[in-house]
Amino acid sequence: MKLKAITALLLTAALFPLTACADTYDSITVDGTTNAGDTFTVGINVYSDENIGYMQTSVEYDDSVIEYVGGDAVGGGGFLTLNAFPVVSPDTVECQLTFVAVGEGDCTVSLSNGYVFSTDGIVLSQPSAVAYVHVDDYGGESEETGSPDGSLAVPSPEYTEENDSSAETEAVTPSTEEEPEHQASSGTLSDLSCTAGLLTPAFSPDVFEYTVYAAYSAESAQLSGTASDDNDVISYTGSDELAVGSNLRTVTVTSANGSSTVYTVNVIRAASDESGSDEKKVNSAPASTINDIYKDTLNPALGIILVTLVVALFIVLYWLRGLFKKK
Repeated sequence: MKLKAITALLLTAALFPLTACADTYDSITVDGTTNAGDTFTVGINVYSDENIGYMQTSVEYDDSVIEYVGGDAVGGGGFLTLNAFPVVSPDTVECQLTFVAVGEGDCTVSLSNGYVFSTDGIVLSQPSAVAYVHVDDYGGESEETGSPDGSLAVPSPEYTEENDSSAETEAVTPSTEEEPEHQASSGTLSDLSCTAGLLTPAFSPDVFEYTVYAAYSAESAQLSGTASDDNDVISYTGSDELAVGSNLRTVTVTSANGSSTVYTVNVIRAASDESGSDEKKVNSAPASTINDIYKDTLNPALGIILVTLVVALFIVLYWLRGLFKKK
């Protein structure tokens, strides 16, 4: 009986999951109004009392109510993949996702099927935060502009003989001043590229945050932007020289009327011991990094299980040998 108890204890110890004893918290916040047609921001934050090495998680939502516009994740249609590293603080991961409300109703934005890893590859937590979003139909009904069917209605002015001619003229006569074509797209970029790798997600004038995964051999990165309007002015901030890890760069587009738009690019340069074949690693950092983490986590566990099984086998054989000798 003692041998059986020892064997069971060894097997239990070998199969016990390798996780770090750390307090880790995750949360989702919704910032902005949520009427149909409005754009709002969802913040995803993870805090730990240990340094965080990497986070990978899925973001799920109802795409009939809200639609993903851009941010730190990739995907769409109700399912996003979020790969993130600490930027401001080593024990904090902060991400921003931009959505647009497309239909009336309620939905959740939730984290699932993800892991937060320490710098040495140990699982700190599985993020599972949930936020609730309520979307009204174009601001709902009001006394001034609401109609019974929920659509927007503009109150009609009271008819008088004095305003009849002017109202008719305003309705029929088009404006003689046409808006310049460039004003519709001024203050934005029509193209953006980086010499250290491809932008993630792919460039779109309405998406303002990007990530570039650079190989260790990439010692510098130059951004190149093209303004949507020839009268716009483009300025860049941040050093071209790349340090290992996160390197934040910004591109500011200023229009002729003084308004400006800022695009942010986070160039993440791989460490030397993770680079391997640099050409194959560019823009595939999330997949390779997570594979290495799983290997570092699972290989020691498999080794412990194998050793335990071998010890248990010897104990069983020794026990059987004793039984046969007694007979």
